Amino acid sequence: MTKTDCLTAAMLTVGQRHSARLRFTREQVDTYCALTGDANAIHRDLEAARRRFPGVTDIVVPGGLIQSTVSGLFGTRFPGDGALGLSFVPERFRKPVLPDEEVVVTFEITRIKGAIIDIDLAVTDAQGARLTNGQARVLAPDEGYRQWWEGQRGKVPD
Repeated sequence: MTKTDCLTAAMLTVGQRHSARLRFTREQVDTYCALTGDANAIHRDLEAARRRFPGVTDIVVPGGLIQSTVSGLFGTRFPGDGALGLSFVPERFRKPVLPDEEVVVTFEITRIKGAIIDIDLAVTDAQGARLTNGQARVLAPDEGYRQWWEGQRGKVPD
């Protein structure tokens, strides 16, 4: 089970940062492509990936899979459970991500207005080279939701 957090806007500050390390498997790529209907050959055929991106050593992880996983971090880790993604605008990836390569996602809060949190994000490779930037707007959970969430911790699902 994924470890979650639940931070209200009152628990956050402008400039606060959060990072997460991600890695994608070929199985995740296959599942994502099957679920979304993404039949792009660069996600399943090394020759196709090399024709599009000379020098790659594996298929290319779909940008949508990376973006979806980043969006999932908003609702699990930062701000966490109960948060609602309002918008997420990533830039184009500067180089492809391959299966089993580690990427680091870093969020930084740039503005808090009520329960609405504006976040700048960066995705880098394991060596720190920037792969993409983006901006997101998230609605943080309220105190009532946080209290409910706190009461659920430790309970075993039915």
